[in-house]
Amino acid sequence: MRIVEIFLMALAGIWQGLRMDLNLLELGAIAAGYWAWRKHGWRPKWDRIPNPRKPTIYALGIAAGVVLIRLALLPLLPAPVPIVADEFSHLLLADTLVHGRLVNPTHPFWPHFESLHIIQQPHYASNYFPGPAIVLAAAWILVGNPWAGILAECAAFLAILYWSLRGWMPARWSAYGVLLAALRFGIGSYWINAFHGGFLPALGGALVFGAFPRLQRKANWIHASVLGAGLLVMALSRPYEGALYAVPILGALAWQYRQSFTAVARVAIPAAAFAAFAGLLLGGYMKQVSGSPFVSAYQISQKTYGWPLGVAWTTVPNIHNQNVEMQTYFEYEISEREKVDGPLDFLEFLTLRIQEYWRFFLGPILTIPLLFLPRVWKRRPWMFVALSGAVFAVMFEGAASPHYIAIATAAIVAILVESIRHLRVARWGLAGAFPWAIAAVLIIRIAAQNLHLPYTQTVNYQSWCCRVEGNLNKARITHELIAQQPAAKHLVFVKAKTDWRNFLQWIYNDADIDASRIVWARDLGVERNSELIDYYKGSREVWMLDPNVEPARMERYRPALPPHEQPRLAVAAAPAEAQPQRPAP
Repeated sequence: MRIVEIFLMALAGIWQGLRMDLNLLELGAIAAGYWAWRKHGWRPKWDRIPNPRKPTIYALGIAAGVVLIRLALLPLLPAPVPIVADEFSHLLLADTLVHGRLVNPTHPFWPHFESLHIIQQPHYASNYFPGPAIVLAAAWILVGNPWAGILAECAAFLAILYWSLRGWMPARWSAYGVLLAALRFGIGSYWINAFHGGFLPALGGALVFGAFPRLQRKANWIHASVLGAGLLVMALSRPYEGALYAVPILGALAWQYRQSFTAVARVAIPAAAFAAFAGLLLGGYMKQVSGSPFVSAYQISQKTYGWPLGVAWTTVPNIHNQNVEMQTYFEYEISEREKVDGPLDFLEFLTLRIQEYWRFFLGPILTIPLLFLPRVWKRRPWMFVALSGAVFAVMFEGAASPHYIAIATAAIVAILVESIRHLRVARWGLAGAFPWAIAAVLIIRIAAQNLHLPYTQTVNYQSWCCRVEGNLNKARITHELIAQQPAAKHLVFVKAKTDWRNFLQWIYNDADIDASRIVWARDLGVERNSELIDYYKGSREVWMLDPNVEPARMERYRPALPPHEQPRLAVAAAPAEAQPQRPAP
């Protein structure tokens, strides 16, 4: 019986991957091309790829150009606003850094402000490591908008990707890889249209991946320093996956130079210096958060609320959260861990997890070149060694999100480009078609959205092309509150959600809660709400918000009156389809 269940879940995972992100459209195009070839012997004349005279300038032009294209599309694809818990948490840390602090003092009424992926004690802080927030904060200070940091990360990643690929292949093909990456990740993906932090670990991974073949050819301190810089970036952004990604690379270099102490020293000393510096930075940050350089905000969150629990060997703590929404999310985290709780569970949910990565990095069109993976393995086995650590890291995480494996993006692009090179040698005539295919899907997706046509699944936060914005009630209500009462400050109590599938959180505030224009607080009952109202001493307009209706409804807070007698505020989100929201953990 369990075998049947595993088989059905495998089919469900395959269908999940195929039905999303316009993949059925790609499959239709592949089928039409195959039919034309079989029926009429037709072959596309798209074998040419760009062959610029100055490939470095060409690649840098792509890096800058993709940012300009994204900015030019703002009338059709507006700048992102945070939706899921991960984004709010990164922005909280960025706001904290803008205020010149690493953490914030615990608010006297902190139970009103508990939410996902932040902690309230011993300090009010983000769960996450500081790398992505540092970039967001710098952009916030320099430009006034944290999204500028995401755009800068995208351009920097593409430029470094070219350098990274040049360690493995000719300049022409390296520039081609940058073109594919720019189209795949730089316009429609959630890496550039959200605040999850995909590009920064990808940049760190590209530095390590590019230094690897150069150090294999010659041990020198310059490339060892680049490798160390990559380790530093990964440590500050995704240290768990970054450490596992680096292990096989460092192991291969150590084995290669095992008989040469001088070569080992040239590589080890600069790399170790950067690694030690990363350890000092992280230790200092964690000491500010927890009081100990060895205790992270993740560990405090797990002890307090029970999550994160995604890794297979994580022990499930015995916790019962008093807040029903926090308890619901804890139970969700347990269900995610159960996906890797044993060999049979691992197999049962494997395709459901793999499809998340497959449809983001490849999809149907870019799967075609992988038919030549055996040839790539034969000629470039070290590419797969570089990828192995990241694959191991995500295989034992129950939750699956493409930014988890962002550190391996350069290795994935390199293997893909090498496969396309072999496809071209086999005279399939498709090498030049892949960028056009990706661009076509993006054009169709953007056009469909602006024509209000159904173009993808209802809920999707981590697509390469088709990110759905989700429920924007909070952003709209925030805008209208400020627009209608520009001089006022507000305190908004939010009722508990009744839909257990709805993980969309309203309770996220600025780093300095008391100085915020709008303070979002959990409704904890009349008595405890009154204490918070008294704390602000009449300096704020007080509201009660019901997130369980669509559009979300706000009313003046009048605890003495029955709900049907409370006057309603003329601020409501535009009607939208009611739907459960699940954030990417």
